[in-house]
Amino acid sequence: MTDLKTDTPMLKKKWEGISEDLPPEEVERLQKLQIKLTDFLLHLIQAFLRTGYYTPDHPESVRAKEGLYQQFKGLFEAEDELSFLVREDLEQKEILVEGLLPEAQRLSRMMMKGMGELYVPKFAQYLERKDLISLTLKSRMEQTEFTRFIDIMSDPSLLDTRRKQDKERFTQSLLNRGILNISFIFNEELLAPDREMPWKARVTLSRMRKDLRMIPIFEKMMRQELQDIRRNLLRDALRPNRQSDLLCAILRNSDLAATSESREEVIEDEIIAFLQKQYLWSTSKIFLREHITLKQLKKGDAYEKKSDRLVKKLSHRLKELGTKEADSILEEFFRNQLIELEDLTPALKNKILLERLTDKFLSYTDQFFLQLDQAKEREKFLTVALSFVKIIPELIRRDRYSETLRILETLKRHFLERRMWALLAGQILEEIGKGTIPLLLQEKFLSGKKEIRTAIVPIFASLEVGSIPPLLTILKTSEDQWVRKNACEALIQIGPVAAVHLLKELTRQQTSVETTRDILRVLGEIKSQEWKIPLMEILKKYASHENPKLKEQALYTLCQIGGSEGEEIFLASLSDPDLEIQKRAIWCLGMIKSIRGVEKMMGMLKQISAAPSPFVEQLETQIYYAFGTSGNLAIEGKTLEQILLDILEKRGIKKWWDPFQKNFLSEKSLGAILDALGKIGTVESVQFLNKLEKSLKGPLASKVKETLKKIGERLKQNSKSKTPTSK
Repeated sequence: MTDLKTDTPMLKKKWEGISEDLPPEEVERLQKLQIKLTDFLLHLIQAFLRTGYYTPDHPESVRAKEGLYQQFKGLFEAEDELSFLVREDLEQKEILVEGLLPEAQRLSRMMMKGMGELYVPKFAQYLERKDLISLTLKSRMEQTEFTRFIDIMSDPSLLDTRRKQDKERFTQSLLNRGILNISFIFNEELLAPDREMPWKARVTLSRMRKDLRMIPIFEKMMRQELQDIRRNLLRDALRPNRQSDLLCAILRNSDLAATSESREEVIEDEIIAFLQKQYLWSTSKIFLREHITLKQLKKGDAYEKKSDRLVKKLSHRLKELGTKEADSILEEFFRNQLIELEDLTPALKNKILLERLTDKFLSYTDQFFLQLDQAKEREKFLTVALSFVKIIPELIRRDRYSETLRILETLKRHFLERRMWALLAGQILEEIGKGTIPLLLQEKFLSGKKEIRTAIVPIFASLEVGSIPPLLTILKTSEDQWVRKNACEALIQIGPVAAVHLLKELTRQQTSVETTRDILRVLGEIKSQEWKIPLMEILKKYASHENPKLKEQALYTLCQIGGSEGEEIFLASLSDPDLEIQKRAIWCLGMIKSIRGVEKMMGMLKQISAAPSPFVEQLETQIYYAFGTSGNLAIEGKTLEQILLDILEKRGIKKWWDPFQKNFLSEKSLGAILDALGKIGTVESVQFLNKLEKSLKGPLASKVKETLKKIGERLKQNSKSKTPTSK
């Protein structure tokens, strides 16, 4: 006789049914489990097929069962079960193995090709002769029970149980030998073939009904013990079902499993109680979708009434669970008018009430503000004001920023005008600034479009101190320059109050280069005299920073805050190797009208004229702009206007009689000179520019006309200001 037993596990080549999305350690655990499972299945099938040739106590029969129970128990870490399901698959029967791994496995794909082709058809034929479509082994089986089970399964007299009397004899043999920790379904026991539901759900319900019908054999037990048995039987049947659509189908069709001892509603309760939180939410969501479709049919039949009943039971369980996901589906139940407000969790109930209050506020906005302004009693003022505080988060969620700003400004008006409840209004504003509202605004500011940010800026400004931490967070975290720009605008509007917080951030030196630049720029715009001295010290340090961007921004802010106090630093920065820093230093010296700076710039122009290049051309252009902001200073006996006109004379007009003329002004430099003359030019410039205009065409000719117009308007204005006013 050929020895069918093997000591080598026959494994599949691929890890089918084990998702790669799982954590690596879980994947490794499941792979090892699948190896053990495949080895056990091979030996179990060999035992089923072999022991039929011998009596149970024959040495060969004993050898076939040797170590098999230890293999079986080694598969389970907790209470579970192992099931075989027989299903038609195209032209042949397929055996599905489920219960231990996350998904049901095809036995033919678990084994190596040769072994699968040998054993799977034999095992399928073996189960077919017994007319079984499902066979389940529970992990709580003891060794004696397990061994007796193998003996009965391989008993030649019970090999073929397709006839009714043979099925009864097979079932009675199991009971007589105390084999209770198994479950099996014959083909004829498969319920409701005409009902539309997944095949696996039908098998589960059939198993439930059959197992529940076994309860009368425990009639001598106490009532509580019988309830525990029923609960365990139902949960054993449900446990392998890990798909929400299957669980939903089982719940909807649970009437099929009802018996005289186990009513339909009791089974519903047990199924819903079994659903763990990872399945309850998704199952309820599928159920809700199907229930809404069912209600649209308006049949009013028993199936619809059952569905209405399940709505109440599921919503009650969701309420008990109280998770964020459970609340979201519970809210859908409510918004579809399937449950009442009292069926919601306290948090969800408050959310709905807040929405209703906000709707009322938006419908009667003026009346709300009138109540606040006319409040004569403290409690009345406090009630209206706190209702405002409650609805602000909901207004922000709905992007209703104008109403939010109006609330803040109204409370601020009560505080600043020292009205009857001014102190109370101030306390409420302080609480708003400390609460979650600034954080909600921060979230919207970071995720919203330009229009949203523009609407939020005045709200941040109104909150003042309360909005500084979220605005600093925005500057630190956002990589969008426009978002940071809008945050800077809000800080500028807040004004000196923000300066102390920004100075602390600079002192810590823990922010990125971009954030530090933003803070320096904001401080320059605020121009707080209170914090001028410490800020000047910080700016002087940053003016020698190794990072060129920080250095350049420090020069700009130093010019805004200190003006001529930074002259020495600006002069020294003219020698910096970085082009942008040189350009910023030139701009600063022009803004403070530094004579020493203009003298240095004159020397730079001579060097540039002697050795022109694209690099120094940018400096030349910046110098001409700086001359315009410096005013018409006199340098070495000439005004800046005359100096600029000389440059135009020599390098701005092409002389037809001088074919060797070189070093023409670039278009940008020419434009910068015209811009400067527009600010400082006199009649002398008008005469020269009229002459220059005739030699130019295109955009530059238009620029000359524009400059002449600016000079004319300025001279006319100066003339009016010098004329005495007549009586």
